[in-house]
Amino acid sequence: MTDSSDTKEILEKIADAFDTITSDGKYPKEAVRPGTIVRANRLDTLGVVTDAFYGELDADDQRIIIYTVLLFPKRNPLNHRREEQYYISNEYEYEVTAYLMIKPINMSEFRKKLGGGLFI
Repeated sequence: MTDSSDTKEILEKIADAFDTITSDGKYPKEAVRPGTIVRANRLDTLGVVTDAFYGELDADDQRIIIYTVLLFPKRNPLNHRREEQYYISNEYEYEVTAYLMIKPINMSEFRKKLGGGLFI
């Protein structure tokens, strides 16, 4: 049998996991706005934030913000062809560099320019 402290710890972990999975769907107040231009450091690619949500807890028991980022295709300046396609990735808040000095783009206008095929 487990003692009451083990049971309490297990219940707290289950509650934290449940809160993470069943977030209220609200955009995190600490997150940058949708449309913010960012660099995905892990992939060394520019992109734009399309969504943000809370992920798991960090070592300080703070919720980590996870950004959904639409990454732009890299271009080779010598042959003017697309090397890649647009790519959507989820990036931890500490894996992106946000360019806050650039005004966020209007996502509905951006979607129109892409042909309306993206659901952002």
